[in-house]
Amino acid sequence: MSQGRTWWPVAVVVFAISCGPYLPPTVVPTPPDPALDPFAKALQGYVEQTQPYRKQAAEAGEQVPGKATPTVGAEESVRTRQNVLAEALKAKLRPITRQGDLLGRAADPIRKRVTEVFDGPRHDLLMDALAEQQDEGPKTEPRFVINEHVDAPRVPPLLVEVLPPLPKQLEYDFVGQTLLLRDVDADVVIDFLPDALPEPPPSGVATVPPTPVPSTGAAPLAMPNTRGGTVFALIGDAGSGDVPQQLVAQSMLNYFNTARRFPFVLLLGDNLYDDDYMGEFSIPYKPLLDRGVTFYAALGNHDRDAEIHFKPFNMNDHDYYTFDRGNARFVALNSNHPADPAQAKWLDSVFQDAGDKWRIAFFHHPLYSSGQHANEAASVIRPALEPILLRNKVDVTFSGHEHLYQRIAPQKGIGHFVSGGGGRNLYDYKRRDYDEVGVSEHHFMVAEIAGDRLFFEAITPAQKVLDCGVLYRTSDAASKTPDKDTSEWLAACARARPNINTTR
Repeated sequence: MSQGRTWWPVAVVVFAISCGPYLPPTVVPTPPDPALDPFAKALQGYVEQTQPYRKQAAEAGEQVPGKATPTVGAEESVRTRQNVLAEALKAKLRPITRQGDLLGRAADPIRKRVTEVFDGPRHDLLMDALAEQQDEGPKTEPRFVINEHVDAPRVPPLLVEVLPPLPKQLEYDFVGQTLLLRDVDADVVIDFLPDALPEPPPSGVATVPPTPVPSTGAAPLAMPNTRGGTVFALIGDAGSGDVPQQLVAQSMLNYFNTARRFPFVLLLGDNLYDDDYMGEFSIPYKPLLDRGVTFYAALGNHDRDAEIHFKPFNMNDHDYYTFDRGNARFVALNSNHPADPAQAKWLDSVFQDAGDKWRIAFFHHPLYSSGQHANEAASVIRPALEPILLRNKVDVTFSGHEHLYQRIAPQKGIGHFVSGGGGRNLYDYKRRDYDEVGVSEHHFMVAEIAGDRLFFEAITPAQKVLDCGVLYRTSDAASKTPDKDTSEWLAACARARPNINTTR
């Protein structure tokens, strides 16, 4: 193994020298609105004008000694590439450029689109996203200078969706109400548009008052409002299209509006029992979709493989895939083929650069089960998936398949949750030795990752808490005295959590 680590950087260096530095394509995406054509043409001209200088800057970065090793040389290579291009922009290409030369060609359409989206149902989630991007604290608006570096966060993806498309050489940033256009390779501002965004929220926290919706019960237990925390919801076996699914969906909306907004949802399989994309997904979750909530799906045994092409499931034509959110790497697996060698090989590679992120796997069939599929879990799913999950140091799994809620005591260091109460008819629960909590109820889950803690809760359509608690990633984190926020939340959890009959 050590020999492999010694030779890998050398191979990278040889490849870089023989093939040259990577440069992104020069084609500017075609805007959907003809009113943006002048902006697209201006961007195309900018990219074509700067491309020879990008090549020179990239070659200068390649000349830095030690550029392929994670030491001073690697950073110096990046900085050299930035500085060479930035100097060319300032001295040769755009020495007398004025504000508005690029963004001014799209100022009216941009302001119109931004106003429309912030006046719509996504307003709250957008304001939360802007606040989260400003996690370094409040800042006063600097004096923007073309061709100079400005410390500014990127525009969140939810807002990027409505802005004119950019080539890979450029990105949108913002400070306060000002929209910035940054050259990624040079790390300098090349244009800016004042008063493009609404009044900024305080940085780092969500402050938009939630809008209540009719509820069948009291407001649920809210997740802690932790700076930088990653909040998400989970549902399994939900695609029934009947009343229980609608009630769970309404309960999710109530939580979103009254307790804590979750930007995305994990679908744990059996998403569409009757292959009805509208009745079993688009209609029940329309209020959440309208608010900008993203869904990530795993395939269940009742799902058709064609679901991988359904854009709102964000599977991007793959039955197993990965994405990062905050301090976590999420991996969706296809447990319909638990022993698939190609999937296993892929999973062995997907966490290699995960660093200290949480490693979370979600799929349909559970490894540990106390429902009617217990034998399948023990004899088929667990032998196929557990070794590779252990090998890749997965922290926690979420699955469905059993139409109930189940929290399993950590097995071999991995936490396991079964959440299959999203709408289909319920199954009986028969307690097993590895169970911590189990109950046959319709529900959804909400989780928040904050540092080495994973807060979790399961909530019924009547807004009652089935279960809640904290999963710690390390023994060191578990042994520490909880901070004030965690202690207060655990006390509220203890008051909200019922004495569950775990033998139903």
